[in-house]
Amino acid sequence: MKQTNFKNLRHSALLLFAAFALIAGAQPQQQKQLYSFNRKGVYYERQPMVGADYRSFIDLGYGYAKDRYNVYYRGRVLPYVDPATFRLRLPGMPYPDDYPMDGDGYGQQNFEYYRITSNAVLFRGKKLDASPHSFKELGWGYGKDAFNVYYMGKKVEDAFVSNFRVLEDGYAEDTFNTYYRGRKIE
Repeated sequence: MKQTNFKNLRHSALLLFAAFALIAGAQPQQQKQLYSFNRKGVYYERQPMVGADYRSFIDLGYGYAKDRYNVYYRGRVLPYVDPATFRLRLPGMPYPDDYPMDGDGYGQQNFEYYRITSNAVLFRGKKLDASPHSFKELGWGYGKDAFNVYYMGKKVEDAFVSNFRVLEDGYAEDTFNTYYRGRKIE
């Protein structure tokens, strides 16, 4: 009798442990934020980065960051790298300023190259003259802030921001004009 109860208890414990392991494994993996900054300084994995300027600091992703003085990789200064000209080239993008051509395989899901941080908007590692607090990615390569509309990181001239909307396949419109891949259709 005691041996049967012990076996039942052991099987119940194993079953409970297996259920817990399945639940713990099903939890989504949170992406670890490597860099953080505030008025007290800049940190890499919670360790202070001496000499980093929090006012101009930008987390570029993939372990890279820069400020007005240095470019960093995994919290360490990359010597001999000019932060004014450094741009991070994302995988699959051969030339930073190229516009996609028909048949390049670019679809709605492939235009997710805007990165919004607390103090900057980046497109393929290049800082835009856009407000990060009001910036919204619209899809198909388009984005806008309170003042300008962007296509693939470049300003769309004469676009009416307040009612600009993206259609599909690179087309967009505002009150007065229709655009294809950021260019006004005449």
